Amino acid sequence: MTINKILTTEQVREAIYQDADFNVEELEELSIIASSFIFGKTGYDFGKDVVKEPLAIQAAKMYVRSIYFSGDGYNKDYDYSFGLTGILLDLQDIADKKLREEDA
Repeated sequence: MTINKILTTEQVREAIYQDADFNVEELEELSIIASSFIFGKTGYDFGKDVVKEPLAIQAAKMYVRSIYFSGDGYNKDYDYSFGLTGILLDLQDIADKKLREEDA
């Protein structure tokens, strides 16, 4: 199954505060990981929407920052666990509504 990306590479680059010469493959990978994470939590592919859900964009940026700034370079300023959980609950409600509309 192919999941559509919520964030463009430019949005990922901006989210992690990188310059234009940053590795594009890593930006693509981060975008795919974030989109897959959100799909797994909501059951809906927010990346397929022509107009992206603002909360999905925000959640994807937060997730990208969380994983990019974790590990050896951990920075507590980018630990969005609590906020991301709240946004995911809202996205689950939005996803449920969209899925019901698709089935109707």
